Amino acid sequence: MHTNYVLYNIVPFGFLVLLVYIFIDVFLDYFRKEIKRNQRRVTLYSFLFYLLCLLQIKVGGITLLPLNPADKSRRFITANDWFGIFDSIHFNMYLWSYSAIVYNFLLLLPLGIFLCVLFHFKNINKAIFLVILCCLGTELLRLLLGSFSLVPRNIGSVDAIYLLCNILGGIIGILIVKIFTHIQMKRKDKVYNGSFN
Repeated sequence: MHTNYVLYNIVPFGFLVLLVYIFIDVFLDYFRKEIKRNQRRVTLYSFLFYLLCLLQIKVGGITLLPLNPADKSRRFITANDWFGIFDSIHFNMYLWSYSAIVYNFLLLLPLGIFLCVLFHFKNINKAIFLVILCCLGTELLRLLLGSFSLVPRNIGSVDAIYLLCNILGGIIGILIVKIFTHIQMKRKDKVYNGSFN
């Protein structure tokens, strides 16, 4: 029997939880001895929102009713929601196209940047290991939720290529931060040496 199901966009619900967390975090500043810097705080909030969006894109949404494996159609709460464009790009993209490879490469690029900016890894291998762990964890989560029929499962041989593109994107993000940090340190050294010569 052919049945339709509804995929719920997790970003708006997660965003509400994030807003509550932001309110509590700002409120707790009145009781802390040391107040958090606003730049780090905004970076952390942006990172959490990015993780929400990444989860929505990779998983595709959550359904509360069991999925019919024969049902290939996808129905969202609203077709015109503000985040629906990412879902349509992710699910309707031709699997072997260059755009799909570039899309999966760019998807995890911010992860490497955020990890380096937030956690200041001195050892680049730790950052790369964390990116690989995040990519594998996302795919395992998708498999786990799919086995319980909470998300649509469309796992194939192409997913291995996309996983490699995701990992490569995260590593390039790390390298971008490292290069910019190196350039900034050189400029500071030039300014410092120039002022005392």
